[in-house]
Amino acid sequence: MKRMFLLALVIVLVCSASVFAGGSKQDSGAKQLSFTFVLPMVPNEIWVVAKDGFEDACKLYGIKPVVVMPSTPNDINQMNNLMETAIVQKTDGLVTQPVNPEGMTPAFDKLNAAKIPFALVNSDAPKSGRVVSVGTGGDLGRVAGEYIVKKMGNTEIHYITALWALEASLAQDIHKNYQTALAKAPGGSKELTVLETRSDQLYITNGYEAAFATYPDANLSINVCGFGAAGAAKAATEANIGPDKLFIMGIDDIQETMDGIRSGRIQATMSQNFYRMGYEAVTHLYNKITKGINPPKDVIDSSTLVVDMSNITTYKQDMRNPASWK
Repeated sequence: MKRMFLLALVIVLVCSASVFAGGSKQDSGAKQLSFTFVLPMVPNEIWVVAKDGFEDACKLYGIKPVVVMPSTPNDINQMNNLMETAIVQKTDGLVTQPVNPEGMTPAFDKLNAAKIPFALVNSDAPKSGRVVSVGTGGDLGRVAGEYIVKKMGNTEIHYITALWALEASLAQDIHKNYQTALAKAPGGSKELTVLETRSDQLYITNGYEAAFATYPDANLSINVCGFGAAGAAKAATEANIGPDKLFIMGIDDIQETMDGIRSGRIQATMSQNFYRMGYEAVTHLYNKITKGINPPKDVIDSSTLVVDMSNITTYKQDMRNPASWK
């Protein structure tokens, strides 16, 4: 609280002393805006980056940042309650991830009724009334799938898929793009089973242990959850399945995944620019509220790329540099 107070004091003093180029700060004497970020879970290695982007953009524009999250990951009832609380507290703008668009419709409807603009990150709910959606999109599966096909050559692919939630629309979209890309493998491909991670590394490790025992011919693990690759790696190691027998593709850059790539246990991961998601969501809400300017597109691609040993030391260079974003 002390840090927040000092930050607010600095913002007030700076805003009253000067006019910023490009109007990036709120005008002197104007009511300070407050934005709320309803995270889908506690700010782990993935979501803390989105939180950083959100807070850095709020600082740039002189906005008071409020960050809240459910005690249970992806709990839509808790997330709905947090959004409703933000409405009661008269937030000026809100950012969240629609982990279940249909289940979160009641809260979205209340935001619209209260005329509070909101932005969505990492996945989308096109009919929610949101100002903008900033995220990677299902094309991640195509990019990753094509990379895998190139790496595995003429090998017949037998793969296990792990999604963070089976009903999540973005996870389903990425999954379909993976399937389409892998279907073009020269040696053919077959999906053996689909697992759910529940964003819990221990849970998915146990899931992979059972899957490897059931499907000993699996030679590819694709993961649409930040904790999936590490779970697959641990389960494979315990089952004495070597890296030469199992290609593991991750998503996001949690420490365990990056360590796995460096050791050779995990072959690659797909980066997502979560910093950009939080940052751009604030930017577009601010422009909408203060200038009446809509984003150039209502869906902004925050971009993705494959991270492997060839670029593991350099890929973060432009992730937090808005000037480099296309």
